[in-house]
Parts: sequence; structure tokens; C-alpha cells
Amino acid sequence: MEKICNIDIKHLAEQYGTPLYAYDYEIIKNNYSKLKSAFDKNYPNNTIHYSVKANSNIHILRIFKELGCGADCSSPFELYLASLAGFNNNKILYTGNYESNDDLAEASKYNVKINVDDISSFKRLLKIKLPEIISFRINPGIGRGGFEGIVTAGSDAKFGVPYEQAFEAYKMAKDAGVSRFGIHMMTGSNNLEPYYFAEVVDKLLTITGNVFTKLGIVPEYIDIGGGFGIPYDDDEEELNIEDTARLVAETLQEKCRKYNFGEPELKMEPGRYLIGNAGFLISKVTGIKNSYKRFVGIDAGMNVLIRPALYGARHRIKVYGKNERKNFYYVCGQICENSDIMASHVYLPEINEGDIIIILDVGAYGFSMSSNYNNRLRPAEILIQNKNTLLIRARESYEDLLRLTKF
Repeated sequence: MEKICNIDIKHLAEQYGTPLYAYDYEIIKNNYSKLKSAFDKNYPNNTIHYSVKANSNIHILRIFKELGCGADCSSPFELYLASLAGFNNNKILYTGNYESNDDLAEASKYNVKINVDDISSFKRLLKIKLPEIISFRINPGIGRGGFEGIVTAGSDAKFGVPYEQAFEAYKMAKDAGVSRFGIHMMTGSNNLEPYYFAEVVDKLLTITGNVFTKLGIVPEYIDIGGGFGIPYDDDEEELNIEDTARLVAETLQEKCRKYNFGEPELKMEPGRYLIGNAGFLISKVTGIKNSYKRFVGIDAGMNVLIRPALYGARHRIKVYGKNERKNFYYVCGQICENSDIMASHVYLPEINEGDIIIILDVGAYGFSMSSNYNNRLRPAEILIQNKNTLLIRARESYEDLLRLTKF
């Protein structure tokens, strides 16, 4: 691999330094268009809300706003960023968990739709403001993700109202004077099976259909969360988004007919699907160690990309200008933790000190989960658009790390 969007990667490394996050605008735009087109054909009353937590750089947010996307925020600062990027409040969702009084007070100021995580969250919200519309995040008792660390529903998950309590939750809201309602569910991330998403819709509406019927209310919107996956390995197949949209729409329409829900708005909260494969992490080999294993040290560790260390995520790795694979390596960073391994026993071309390493599919949950651990500086970010590069976040400096310190 030598180029990103027809721009030489070595030139990018020389111009901006390493480690460096680079994002391809065309891939972002195509991802959104593909998802939006698939659902528009099958269920036109839909809104895509980009999951801000996946990559919250304001330049990225502005791209999605310009494409017509909404935003899904999980913290007060993400609400601030979405507002700063130009999103209208009516296209912003707030989906937190274990929301504090301060969180809910801040969210209430923006007058956005709130998916509350629990009955206790709703009780806290009532002390601040009676919302005109409310949605509860329902935990259906099952969940599925690309791997265990990103399963967000089921008996072991910390998220959502247990489905057995759904009636209590919506009855409390109705009795409190709430007049409009939504439904929310998010059961896991990075799923690649179209039928899974139809199962989510079926489960969600089976749970809430009877609840809403008993209470004499109908949902204004049904939020199926995100979870649309991308391949991280060469042997994984891409999610068939056309089949996904068709199956979701068929299931949604069937259930809405059964419960006389009409045609509620379908909301989605994808992050990874929209930005994941548009991101590249450019790094440089700092050392090679022939120990009990053959280690390749690079200047991008778990402080820059924590996903492999955090929950065993895998990322494909390329070596600039080299294609013929010759050796097995363990690729690691410079952090003082033995879990700072970016890839284990991976078959790569012959690697030398100074070589440029490119880690793929890092657009989502890459920089947004980075840190200053070991007092390492966070990297720069660039956007590549129309064969031009734009620095969208400068590399941190020592002065940045000290700025809030009181001497």
C-alpha cells in the first residue's frame, strides 16, 4: 500500500509526522450515500443520526451535517460539538447512560430528543423538566456484537431498561404528562449479518407493541440504534446493506400493522459503518526486537489506538511499498504495558526500522478513544478531499499537556 486517495503515504508522513490519522472524504460520503439510499428505497420515513462518539472531530461532524445526517450524542460536550457543527436540535438525539442531574439538565437546554437509559434516569429528568417526548432504551435480555466487549444488551450488559420493566417505564411517563413517545434499542456493535437487524426490530416491537397497546399510545419514532458492521479481516464479508434495509423495513411494517402504529419514523445511530473504513493510521517502525517472539515496535501504541488492547479488536496492517509477506510479527507500541500489542502473530513483508506501517479501518473509535497515557502526545488528524489535505487537528505539544496544570 502506497497511497490514500491518490496521495503518497510517505509524503503524508513526511509532511505531518507520525503517528497520523488520515480520513478519506470520498469513502465517508459513499458510506453515507449507500446506507441512506438502501433505507430510502425500503422505508423512506427514516433519519440517520451519526454516532458522534465514533469520531467527534468537528470537521467530520460538519461533513455529516452537510450530507443531511443527524447526530446522536452521548455526553453534554458532544451536544455542544453537534451544535457547533451546525446540526439543528430537531436532528439531534441524546443517548446517555447513568445520566447525572447535570447531564440531563444540559441535554434539556438543547431541547433534543432524549433516549433515557433507565426508569431512574427518567425520574431525575422529571425534577429538571417534563419532556414533551421521551424514549426509553430497552434491554431485550439478548445482545450480539462483533466480539464480547461491544455487546450492549443482555443480562450482563449495563445498558437499558430491562424489558420486563418496559410497561412500568412508559406508564410512568404517560402518568407524568408526557404526550409523545419513542422507542430505542441498541444491542451490540459491528454486526455483519442482515437478519440480525430484522431480529432486533422484531424483538423490540414485540416487547413494546403490547405495552403501547395497553397504554393507548403509539410511538412517534423507533430507534434501532447502530451496530452496522464493517470487515476488519480479509476473510470477513461486507454487510449487505440492501438486504439489511429490506429485512428491517419488512419486519417494521409488519409489526406496525399488527399494533396499529401507522408509519413511525425509523431512526438509526451508525458510527463505525459511516467512518470506520475511511480512517488510516500512519505510523513508523521505531525498533525490531528478536526476542522470544519477533516484535516490531511502532510509534503508535495503545495510547493512539486502544481497541486491540481494550477488547482484542483486530485491524489489518500494511507496510508501505512492500507486498510480499515473509515473516510473522508481533506489532507493538511504546507504552509500558504488555497489553500494548496492535497485532499478534501477523504475517507481513520483511520489516526494517524506519518503515512506514499503515493500520486500516481506524476511522471509528480511534482518535476518539486515544489518551495521554505514559504522557505521550496524541497525534494529528488530516482530511483528504479532492486530492487535497487539510490538517483538522494539530499534533499535541508538551505545552498542551501542561495547559491546565496550576503551578
